[in-house]
Parts: sequence; C-alpha cells; structure tokens
Amino acid sequence: MAFGFFKDKNKGSLEITCPLCQHLQQESRLAVSSYCKSCGAYLTFDKSGAIKARPVAPPDPFAHRPPQPKVEIDYKAREEPALSATKPLPASEPEPEPPQEAGHSSETEETEEADEEPESPLEEPSEAETPSSIQTALPDTPSPNPPVTAPAGQSSTPRYHGDNHSNDPPTKGKIVTRDVTCFECGDTHPANIHANSTQCRSCGRLISMEDREIKEPYSSRIQTRGNVHIHKKGVVLGASIQCHNLTVEGDFTGDVACDGDLILRRHGKITGKVVCKRLLVERRAKIEFQSIVEMDECLIDGLVTGSLSCRGLLALEKRATLTGNIKVGRLTVADGAKHSGQIQMGGFSVSYTHLRAHETE
Repeated sequence: MAFGFFKDKNKGSLEITCPLCQHLQQESRLAVSSYCKSCGAYLTFDKSGAIKARPVAPPDPFAHRPPQPKVEIDYKAREEPALSATKPLPASEPEPEPPQEAGHSSETEETEEADEEPESPLEEPSEAETPSSIQTALPDTPSPNPPVTAPAGQSSTPRYHGDNHSNDPPTKGKIVTRDVTCFECGDTHPANIHANSTQCRSCGRLISMEDREIKEPYSSRIQTRGNVHIHKKGVVLGASIQCHNLTVEGDFTGDVACDGDLILRRHGKITGKVVCKRLLVERRAKIEFQSIVEMDECLIDGLVTGSLSCRGLLALEKRATLTGNIKVGRLTVADGAKHSGQIQMGGFSVSYTHLRAHETE
C-alpha cells in the first residue's frame, strides 16, 4: 500500500527494489513512501529517484506512557427481597390438619379421595350434555367479540368501498417516488413526492418541487416540478410556466411546458407554445390555441380551436368540438362529437422527448 498520492490510471507503475532485502515490487510513479512487501521496511522515495529504507517502523508515540494500575472490582450478588410473612391466606383454603398415626393412613386417603370426587354444583356442563331447559336457565354471558349478523338476503362480507388497504396504517419506511427531469441537462431521476426540492444527479442543479397556488395577478416566470393551480381570480399574462401538472381556471396566455397533465377549465386564448404529456379540456371550456400543441395523449370534452399534434390517443367526447388540423397516432370520436379540419395519422419521425426542446428556447 502506498501513501501520500492519488492513483493515476493514465501513468503506468514503477518497479522498485528494496535496499535491504532486494525485493522487487510495483509502485506508482507518484508515490512518496511505501512499505516493502517482503521484509516490511519503511521506504521513502526522493525526487532524484533514490530509495531510502528504514528497517523498523516509526516509534510508537504512546511507548513512553507508564503502565496503568490494574483496578479490581468486587461484584456482589443482588439480594432478593424477602417475601412478606403477613400475607393473608385465602378464605377458601382449608387449614392444615394435624398429622395422624400410621394406622389411620388408609382412612385418611379414602376421605381425601371422597372429597375430590364429588362435582361442584357451580360447574357448567358442556353443551352436548346440557339439556335445553338447563341452557335456558343459565345466564347469558356477553361475548367479547359478538358476531356481525347481516340482514336477510345480504351477504355478511362487507361491500367494496375503494382501496382495500385504505384503512390500514401507513407502512413505516416506505417512500413514494416519481421521475423528475432536470431543467438544465434534461436528466431524469426518481425523487420523493413529498420533498420540496431535489438535486440533479448529473449536473448537481437544485430542482424545486413546491406546489404553487395563484389566486391573484402574477407576472414572473414559474419553474418547478410540483403542481401549479391558477384559480379563477388568478391572472398570468405573458409569463412561462414549467411544472408537473397545471390546472387553469383563470386567465393565462404564456408558454406551457408540463411533464404531467394540462387541465383547462376556462374560456380564453393561449398565445404561447404548449407542450405537455396529456391535455385535458373539460366540459363547457372554450380554448383557442395560436401555436401547435404537442402532447402524448389528449381528451377533449369542450370547444377547442387550433392545431394539435398527439403521438398517442386523441379522444373526442360526445360534447367535444374541434376546429383545426390534427396529427395523431390514434383517434376515437364519440357519437355527437364534431371536427373540422385535416387529419394525419402517424408520421412521427423522432421520439417525443418531454419539454427539453422548448425549455431551452
């Protein structure tokens, strides 16, 4: 083992000879000291290439310490507390009888057997041997866990009301994660969903994961991997939003880059670029897009005007009205849905990579 240097893989090792035992061994060219693997001598290397050997290791710094006196500890056994002699005897316990002569031993044994054989009148007979009259006369003792009786015509098994594990206590030590994409390098890594921030494992940038609630006019850029909710009184004009899920109920006209869902519940016009994983236009919403919207999936149940590019499934519900050219991988149209424009099926040459191309612009 060598000390005082860091291993350099770009340079080869150096063969040295121990001056004491003439043992050959390999050492790094950056090493300043080492030990002989044969005799254990301490070797030092000069800049000129000379090797000095010391047959013994450096002295022990604690060798001058005087011997410490030996301390003897006398261990004593712990005394058990004596039982109280005044403990009262139970009332039902019979008093001890005086010892009898040897001639009366057989009579005593017969008397004891006779006392043990009679059954106690308070002992309850078994259900198989107890007549119906005796069972009726016995008092009813409530069971600690009474059985649950179901009404007539229904099963005793409880109905399903959601997740079977909803009432179970939370499991300790279990961490729920989701994938988070770095804004700087585009690297994706898992992160705790309850964390307020995380650090990119590739470039080391700090990534915010805080949720934002906008209930008033706001003009600054929003960049987080948490969820953003624009309420009815919230107004975001001209600012860009990069987040996980975005819910729009107020006024918004800027750029959108979501690695999750974009939910629209408003009437208005979005002039910026829109890129998301899934687009959801809810019922009675009227949206106009002035730029091409790129997504993986789309579900429309309102009125939409604009050009859409969906790599996966684009579904039009029965109350949906879509005006504009669309490029889709799959298309489903429910009874009552309307569409005006050209349709192109497939033709996606490159893979859809989240939001990186639009975030850097």
